[in-house]
Amino acid sequence: MLSTRRRARSAAAKLRTRVGDGTFSGVKKAKGQRSAMEVGDRVLVKGDMRRQVMLVARVDIPHSTQKVFVTRSGGDFTVGVKIWKSDYTWSEKSQMWVSKR
Repeated sequence: MLSTRRRARSAAAKLRTRVGDGTFSGVKKAKGQRSAMEVGDRVLVKGDMRRQVMLVARVDIPHSTQKVFVTRSGGDFTVGVKIWKSDYTWSEKSQMWVSKR
């Protein structure tokens, strides 16, 4: 069993990235943290009577930088819904975007 000091050192070593000349470039973002929605991400959408898990199909919506297009199948040009990015936050537990409210 590893000591706590050794475990902390190995965890810190995993976060660092090595540049080609052998120097360290700094610390990467921790795994699993999301700052922006990407195509293929799961979103839990709350409807009138039920909740649905949908997939982000398009992030680039014409004339809107604040919305994303989600569908059940994840297809670009299928029937779906436009949702506001700011209404959802990343849930590490369920590995999907969930409503803030």
